[in-house]
This record gives sequence, structure tokens and C-alpha cells, in this order.
Amino acid sequence: MKEKAKEVGYALLKGGLGSIPLAGGAVSEVFGVIFSDPATKRRERAMSEIIDKLSLLEAEGYQVEKLVENEEFISVVIKAYNIAMQTHEEDKRKALMNAVYNTPKSSVHESEKMMFLNYVSEFTEWHLKIIYFCNNPERFYEEYGNRPNYENSPHISTLLVDAYPELRHRSSFYTQIVRDLYNRGLFKYQNIETYFDKIDDVFKPMTTVYGNEFVLFVLK
Repeated sequence: MKEKAKEVGYALLKGGLGSIPLAGGAVSEVFGVIFSDPATKRRERAMSEIIDKLSLLEAEGYQVEKLVENEEFISVVIKAYNIAMQTHEEDKRKALMNAVYNTPKSSVHESEKMMFLNYVSEFTEWHLKIIYFCNNPERFYEEYGNRPNYENSPHISTLLVDAYPELRHRSSFYTQIVRDLYNRGLFKYQNIETYFDKIDDVFKPMTTVYGNEFVLFVLK
């Protein structure tokens, strides 16, 4: 950290002393020092992750030479790469690489694939966590355990907080997320305080058919 601070300070002083009126030159140099390394790391990581997915596809019998000549596949890879360069959130990066991997396998129309990538770009990692849970609560608890037992049918908000206790005091936050998912046609229920008529329905999927396609494309 100290070395980086020295480097940035040196660049700033060098730019300032060299030509004070031309502030843009100093700004450009400092910008380059601060952001070049992180950008390079993200670029290398994104490329490495894409190569890993290509290797998996090749191992499964897909011909990489044909994939890289497929315009739809190229579009998905480029879009996923560009979005990956803009985020540090692990869940979003995984979703983007899943999209690359699933593109040759998915029957989803190309336009929808592009829309799904746009959703990943716009969403936070919490959007992805919540829709993953809501898509199949049974699967979620099989994977993570600690399944709650309800005597009475709970509200959806209760289900979310029990699945993710860190959301307990963030009702405005997760309410907005559910609204986002609903507005994009991915989630069945508009009201976060909806509750189920039967206790047996509590752990059933809450996503739409479109939401199921989204989950299959980017979260599996």
C-alpha cells in the first residue's frame, strides 16, 4: 500500500510540476497508475475463466474451432467479458461464465441470452442470490442446510430472511430486489408480504417460466 501511495504521489507531483495548467495530463497519469494493475488483473482473470469454460466444452465433445466461428457464441463471450471487466462481485462473475458455458447447450433464443446478460450486468449479486433461492428453495436447503420448520405459512419476506439472515434489517433493500425481479418477469409475486395458502407450498418454486430459463442459463 505504501509503495502504491508513493507511486501515485510521484506521478501526481511529476505531472503537477511539469505543467500546472495542463491538469489533464496529471490526471491521466495518475489514472493510469491507479487503474492499470487492477484492470490488467481483471482482464487476465476474465480471459482465463473463459478459456476454462472453453476447455470444459471441448472435453464434452464440442469443437472449439466451430464455437469460435459461431456468431452467437462470439457475441455472448464478448458481452460476458466486457461485463466481467466492470465487476468484482464473485456471484456475477460466475453467472457470466456460466452463460458462456451454457450458450452452446441452451435452446434459449439469442435475443433472450443477450437480455439475460443485461440483467446480470444491471443486477447486484443479491438479485442473483435471491432468485436462486426462490427458483427452488428445496434445492437451496439441500445444498446449504438449516432448513426452517414453519407451523404457519410465512410471508415471502420471512422466507428470504431465514434463507439469508444478513438481510434481516434490510427490508427496503430486498423488497426492491424482489420488485426488480418481478418487473422483469422473473418472479411470480409482486408483494413481498404474500404468504401461501398451504404450508406445503412454502418451499415450491416462486420463479416464472422465464425466471427458470434465466436461472438455468446463468446460475447453473
